[in-house]
Amino acid sequence: MKEILIKEYNNTNILRKKYKEPKNSFFINFTNGPICEIKGPIDNRYKVMFTNRENGKLIHSSEITNNMWTKCTREYFIDWNIKVYDLSNNELVFEHNYNAKNKKVYIHLGSSAIGDTIAWLPYVEEFRKKHGCKMICSTFHNDWFESTYPEIKFVKPGTQIDNLYAMYGVGWFYNNKEVNYNKIPVEFKNLPLQQTSSSILGLDYKEIKPKLSFTEEPSRFENKYVVIAPHASAHAKYWNNPGGWQKVVDYLKSKGYEVVMITSEKLNDTWHDSKLGGTLKGVIDKTGDHIDLKDRMIDIKNADAFIGLGSGLSWLSWAIGTPTVLISGFSLPLSEFNDCERVFTPNKDTCSGCFNREWLNAGDWEWCPDHKDTERHFECTKTITVKQVINATEKALNIKSCIINKIGKLF
Repeated sequence: MKEILIKEYNNTNILRKKYKEPKNSFFINFTNGPICEIKGPIDNRYKVMFTNRENGKLIHSSEITNNMWTKCTREYFIDWNIKVYDLSNNELVFEHNYNAKNKKVYIHLGSSAIGDTIAWLPYVEEFRKKHGCKMICSTFHNDWFESTYPEIKFVKPGTQIDNLYAMYGVGWFYNNKEVNYNKIPVEFKNLPLQQTSSSILGLDYKEIKPKLSFTEEPSRFENKYVVIAPHASAHAKYWNNPGGWQKVVDYLKSKGYEVVMITSEKLNDTWHDSKLGGTLKGVIDKTGDHIDLKDRMIDIKNADAFIGLGSGLSWLSWAIGTPTVLISGFSLPLSEFNDCERVFTPNKDTCSGCFNREWLNAGDWEWCPDHKDTERHFECTKTITVKQVINATEKALNIKSCIINKIGKLF
């Protein structure tokens, strides 16, 4: 046996490799903030520095040892530079610059609201194109986008994704009604809704319409028509001019247009109808929450115009490309989109824009932070006139104003 072992040893090719000294390894990712982890057997102390490459500003630094990690609390996109110094000699031993090319990046849209989703999604695609990354995205409405954004992998919210290079959440983030500036770098209430997404993802802001996925079909109605959506999720969003909607309906019908009402709130629901000054007459009833949103898309797509409030259906109309009239006084005109006919509080001395400066209490239907339970309650939209809305609608329809006598009294 001894002779066999000696023979095998003598016949073994000896690889004369240098002995490798054990060393520590450095691991970086950007999942909800930049993280630096140091693993290895060598006991040592390090200084880790997180710097914004765009302006050279040091955002965070920390001293750690091997088999520890540290991170910066800024969770939105920053063009990071991470440096690690050996504190025994102050030498730079590791450096990493943010580079997502061909790496997995996961972006989650944290709101299920129609308007938020439509507003924020286009910037996911812009981020993918800018960084050349393998984009993964979760929304609460993936089916609206899966076929029109083939380079993005859509997953359900909460899906576990391994081996991520970076992860970002898009939404409105608060700490006790104060903006959480670790998650978003701007005071979002004073900016267009789309800029929430562009700011978090480090992109230049410009108004971008998403590409929606739905099957286009011919109009379901024989005559030309206008879609209206007079209801919203808060009373402050309503056009609170009593009877104003009925006068607009009457005017449109006098011009030869049918009027299709598409809200989830049912027509002939006494409580909701009361917010419009009574049950609307002369409208085609497509109300109710039993109608799928893609059915709504078809009706909006084939309409000559859409008239709505600061709500998701108005965002849907804008995205589809239907001429849109948006009525709102509680939000400033900058809040929504530019490509529309915007109807706003007519007098600069009239209270308006509370949405852009106050915390909306969604649990208080009569929320009006400055004038609740006074004569000025909801004056921002009570003062919006029928004439303003009709003028905006005529622009959207590209028709000249020709108010016949029986309609003239509406003003």
